[in-house]
Amino acid sequence: MSLYWVFLSASGAGFTIGSVLLKRFVDTGNGAVLGFAVAVFVLSNVAYIRVLTDGLGRGAVLSSMCQVVALSAIAALFFDEDFSPYQIAGVGFAVASIWLFSLSDPSRI
Repeated sequence: MSLYWVFLSASGAGFTIGSVLLKRFVDTGNGAVLGFAVAVFVLSNVAYIRVLTDGLGRGAVLSSMCQVVALSAIAALFFDEDFSPYQIAGVGFAVASIWLFSLSDPSRI
C-alpha cells in the first residue's frame, strides 16, 4: 500500500471522528470535547494536505463519498437522526458513485 493511501485513509477517518466529536460537543457542551475535535481536524487537514501534494485524483473523491456514507450511518445509528427522502437519495447517490469509481480504470482518470 502506498503512503498516499495511508494519508488519505487517515484524513478520512479523522474527518469522520472529528464530526462525531463535534456532534458530541453540541449534545454535552463539554469544552474538552470541542478541543479534542479541533485537534483531530487539524491533524486530518495536515494529512489531507499531504494527499493534495501528490495530486487530488479519484482517492479524494472516494474519501469524500465514503465520509458521507459513514457519517450518515453514524447519525442514524448513534444519534437517532431521521432522514428525508432527499437525504436518503443523496446517500444512495454517494454509494452509487463509490461503486462507479471502483469500476473505473484509474489510468483513464
